[in-house]
Amino acid sequence: MSRGLVLLIVAATTASAQAAISACWSALPDFETTVVNAAYPVCNSQYAADNAKYMANPKCNTVYLYDAATCDPIAANYMKCALKAAKLLKADNTFDDAAFKAMLKNCSADATFIAAYPTCKNSTMKYLNFDQLFRCLIDALRTAHA
Repeated sequence: MSRGLVLLIVAATTASAQAAISACWSALPDFETTVVNAAYPVCNSQYAADNAKYMANPKCNTVYLYDAATCDPIAANYMKCALKAAKLLKADNTFDDAAFKAMLKNCSADATFIAAYPTCKNSTMKYLNFDQLFRCLIDALRTAHA
């Protein structure tokens, strides 16, 4: 009986941890969609030529072969516009960490998110590439909790 109780406690603890992970992991793509939806009507036509150049470049339109040195500068103006539309750009044109984290409340207690965030931010936000930031964070969560 006590062994069964211990197994039940372990199962409940594991399910609880997975629920917390799921909350953060599912919040990231939903939030990325929110940013994209805010950006599209404001930025898409303004940066159509940059978007076409980006999509035509094979180094840019493939997730796992993405070349940041080539592609991030092409997308930089669109990304800045998108972050501004989503209220994630400060007055000095830098990424607003506090606003980003405030909007991702489901991730505030996720140890993997907390650990991955500085590395992901530093590797993706030179040109404000929020898409790559989201991909980096989602990959970190998936890898850590697979």
